[in-house]
Amino acid sequence: MTERHPTDLGTTIAGIRFPFCAMNAAGARSSTAGELRALARSATGAIVLKTATLHPFIHPQYRSLHNPGYDKLVPLVRELAAQAPCPVVASIAGTTADEYANLARAFGAAGAALVEANLADPWVAATLAPWEERDVLRELLARLAASATVPVAVKLPERIGIPYRTLAAALAEAGMRVVVAHNDFAGLEKLRLEAGAGLELIAVGGIQSGYDVARALSKGARAVQVGSALVAEGPGIFARLAHEMRVARGERRE
Repeated sequence: MTERHPTDLGTTIAGIRFPFCAMNAAGARSSTAGELRALARSATGAIVLKTATLHPFIHPQYRSLHNPGYDKLVPLVRELAAQAPCPVVASIAGTTADEYANLARAFGAAGAALVEANLADPWVAATLAPWEERDVLRELLARLAASATVPVAVKLPERIGIPYRTLAAALAEAGMRVVVAHNDFAGLEKLRLEAGAGLELIAVGGIQSGYDVARALSKGARAVQVGSALVAEGPGIFARLAHEMRVARGERRE
């Protein structure tokens, strides 16, 4: 009888190898040193940090972005990059293109394999407003491309104010191709249909089971990010997702 080898559940994005195609979403069990180290011990495909700003950020209207400032996270990135069995992804946000560029440069130098430029947070929409002026978006992407020493992914809000084809053209002009999009028709699927196959997509949202991961991959995503289910279940969810995917492929029995 021929031995059946397990299917590789890893993925490659922007030339970076991820041992599993599911990872945490920024801020989901990734806000403290203890949470990040717990992720490093799990079966996650990457460790995605909570979104960081240049300076410590506390604002009553934008609580989701509260963070101690990038300089408090850089030592953790160095530690995790040296010890974790998966890539470290830094998530960044700012009010200017220069702030994004400086953050991308700092986290890349610290050992992050990928930088996620968070353009989805409401605070970014209220300050930098990259989806209102195309020139602002183009300048931001150009500064990131010129300053980052590692690949950059762009995280989109649920809806953007420009056509996806325009976004794809702006990304191509800057030499970027990784996008984090909402895992729904108006996000992931419409982006795939309108922007073509040139983008490398990460789906975020709605991942509860191995079936959900497989479905997102079948719609064109290369990987998924897990948020609310990770918060509820803990880092053990990644081993469960991998197990469910293998069971669905007939590699393991329940």
